[in-house]
Parts: sequence; structure tokens; C-alpha cells
Amino acid sequence: MRQYHIGQTVIPYEVDWSRDRETIGLSLDHSLELTVRAPMTATLDDIETVLENRSEWLLEKLYGLKEQSEPPYSKEFLSGEKLPYRGRKYRLEVIEADVPEPQLSFDGDTFTLEAHRFDAPGDYVSIRRKQQAVVDWYIRRAEEELPKRSPRYESKLGLGEISIDISEIDHRWGEYENGTVRLNWRLILAPVRIQDYVIVHELVHAYHEDHSDPFWNTVGTLVPDYQERREWLRINGNMLTI
Repeated sequence: MRQYHIGQTVIPYEVDWSRDRETIGLSLDHSLELTVRAPMTATLDDIETVLENRSEWLLEKLYGLKEQSEPPYSKEFLSGEKLPYRGRKYRLEVIEADVPEPQLSFDGDTFTLEAHRFDAPGDYVSIRRKQQAVVDWYIRRAEEELPKRSPRYESKLGLGEISIDISEIDHRWGEYENGTVRLNWRLILAPVRIQDYVIVHELVHAYHEDHSDPFWNTVGTLVPDYQERREWLRINGNMLTI
């Protein structure tokens, strides 16, 4: 086990040498173990250079995993519970209705979940059915709302048309690849200013692949308080769940 030092922070890591790799890659899991995957031709100096270039990313990931808020307790989707949406929480009202599947709606003040009388409170299967209805509603809203927030930033960056896809992305809020920005649907739970930060972050990757100084300078021209928004997401991101 080797060690890499960033100021007073010591990060142990293991090197996974591979004949099939051509580049050096890093991964940090939830047990805070760093793995460096490197080609057989790489030297330890090459690895140290990559670690130095990715030091900011390492600190973000390391402290983000350690300091995130605990996720909320599991919901049973009962009247009186609250559901998050765009940074606020709204009361949930569950009503009995003759519907084959639970259905969620929102009037701007209250969420209403229609459920069949057989979807009894506390029943595991019924809870899963209600949860799926809630998730489906969020995904539809994310697909409708999040892409609309991108064009004004695209124009400021001088980008052509960018495709915005909404999906489930493990351990990430967004990613950019070949003219497409993929956003985690859970962003619809976050404040709009956080949504905008993630969108800008991914759009800037059209010009800068790494989180270099030019990358953050460009982000800062569009979102001057990006550090505050990034910190909010680091601390509160674990709460954006259903």
C-alpha cells in the first residue's frame, strides 16, 4: 500500500497494473480506498504526476464521501409526510381512488398520491408501488424542466445544440460525452441554483476534459459563486433521495 500526500491529507492507494490499459485511471470507493489502474509501461513518477493533477478531484471525492449528510429515513408514503422538489419540501396527501396503479400529482402547494384501497399503509409491496409512482413523477418533471435550463448557458459558451439526457447515474450528478450531457434525475429535488451549477459544470467539459484551472475559470464566468454551490451539493447531495 503506497501513500500520496496532499498537504496534511494522506491518501493510501494501491496500483493495479494491467497489460490491457493505455492510460492511468483513478477510482475512490465508499470505503475511501483509492485504486490506481495503470498500464505496465507506466512508472511511479507517471502515477505521481496523475495524482498531482487530480489532487483537487481527490479531495472533493474524499471529503464528500466522509462529510455528506445522512440520507433521510425511508418513507412509507403516508399523509403528512413531505416530498422534496426544487429545494423545498411539500406536504403529501394520500387519498383512496379507483386507480390500477398509484398516481402522484402536484398543485404547487401539496403533493397528492392517489392509491387503491388495497394499497394498504405499511405493506411492503404497496410502499414500493407508491415509491415507483413518486419516482416516475420526478423523472417526468426532470425530463421536462432540466433541459430547458441549458440553452442560455450553451449560447454563452458558444456551443452548438447540446443533447440533454435524463437518467439514473450511479454516484454522479452529471456527465458529458460527445455533445451529450447526461443528468441524474434526482437533480430535480435540488434548488434550481444547484441544477444550474451541475448543468454548467458539464457543459464546460465540452471545452475542458479535466478539472483544470481553465475549467474552473470558465465555470466561474457563468456561475461566480460555483464554489458555494459545489459545497452545498457535496454536503447535501446524499439527502436528494426518495
